[in-house]
Amino acid sequence: MTDTAFSAVMSRLTALDTLSLRVSQDWLAFGLDRVDVLVIDILTVSELTAMPLVSKHRLIAEDPDPGRELGLTRVWTGWLGDASDVVPVAMRLTLAPGDA
Repeated sequence: MTDTAFSAVMSRLTALDTLSLRVSQDWLAFGLDRVDVLVIDILTVSELTAMPLVSKHRLIAEDPDPGRELGLTRVWTGWLGDASDVVPVAMRLTLAPGDA
């Protein structure tokens, strides 16, 4: 893994207005093969934080989950191809409703 590329991505993300920023290891199945991936999970209530990330990383909106918080949250996912040379890195961004 390119430590500098992943470190740069994480450094930018830690400077953002987020409620939660987690990195976890997961895997995807492709037929009989299994591929390890890193998942960066971000939770924010700030649309000013979320929308530039959606645009910059070309994240795709997920279909709303009808049983999840009455559909008030918005979720985007995507792959960060330049974050690592060895392990694929995915991002899941959740914009939760803020206090009105």
